[in-house]
Amino acid sequence: MKKYFFIIFAIFILSAPFYAAHAQNFEKLFYLSPAKEKTGIESIKKNHQKIDILAPQVYGVTASLKVVGGPSKNLRAVIKDYNLKVMPLLANGGFSQTIIHNLLKSPSAQDKIIDFLVKEAKSKSYIGWQFDFENISYKDRALFSAFVEKTGKKLKKNSLLFSVAAVSRIVDYENTDAYLNWSGAFDYKKIADATDFVSLMTYDDNNSIWPSSSLFFVNSVLDYVKDKIPASKLSMGIPVYYWGWTINPYIRIRSGGSYARITGIKASTACISGFVEALGVSWLSYAYRNERYLLWFEDKKSFGLKLDIVKNNNFRGFSAWVLGDEDPAIWTALSK
Repeated sequence: MKKYFFIIFAIFILSAPFYAAHAQNFEKLFYLSPAKEKTGIESIKKNHQKIDILAPQVYGVTASLKVVGGPSKNLRAVIKDYNLKVMPLLANGGFSQTIIHNLLKSPSAQDKIIDFLVKEAKSKSYIGWQFDFENISYKDRALFSAFVEKTGKKLKKNSLLFSVAAVSRIVDYENTDAYLNWSGAFDYKKIADATDFVSLMTYDDNNSIWPSSSLFFVNSVLDYVKDKIPASKLSMGIPVYYWGWTINPYIRIRSGGSYARITGIKASTACISGFVEALGVSWLSYAYRNERYLLWFEDKKSFGLKLDIVKNNNFRGFSAWVLGDEDPAIWTALSK
């Protein structure tokens, strides 16, 4: 284990800044998931003045290539009460590769969906839309780029913002599931050219044996996209959840969890915890029913380090997943 920490630390130290360093104002986008709506809404009520864009994951494309969904009654009330700027996500239902492939092969279905997006945004006063299409085959890259370009033109014509949530990578090609079915479909340059901004998922590192979003991974992704996505169009993804592992054997068992859970474990269980400076992430270890667990989690300190990257590199802003999971202390790092 010590050997791996040393390697990561050495690589991180040798990593250079990827964009010119200057502080500026930045845009704060927060995602909301239906699975976390209750705690997410409570977070909105307490911190709404520090949320520039609310991006709820509430619309999806079905197998019949039609759009379904929309905000719940409770969410609509909160949006109205706090006059929030809303940019909903549109996803392929269940992140089905079949659904997105069929949509990309059907120009007529695309046209109907784009028309729906315009009408729905006008009727509900959305500022725009974000595509959250995932599990796309890399073979559909050109088709996806063309769909993004067509959508961008129509939304711009109707004075609506348009963005894409893009799965991150650090190579042009690799024979892995992460590339072939997730990150390989995103032509970052073409997508950036066709949108107002790109929410780059600098988290969920599938090759990680530790955190979801180490500083080494974040900087590696940013280095890869530096000549593909302008800083003015880059909204850097920041996770506010934890990843959980069993230690023996070392297997990831949880790919998302709340800071409230971390607080609960600390209060009720004998545990040890710390912060790995080279990775920029906190950790906690505890035993339960003859099994030892290790949680890598995001807190105020790790959030602040990633926020510094956004500020120092003149990025458009950040996109944080997901409201309700965060350490409440992160809000003190933000100002309106």
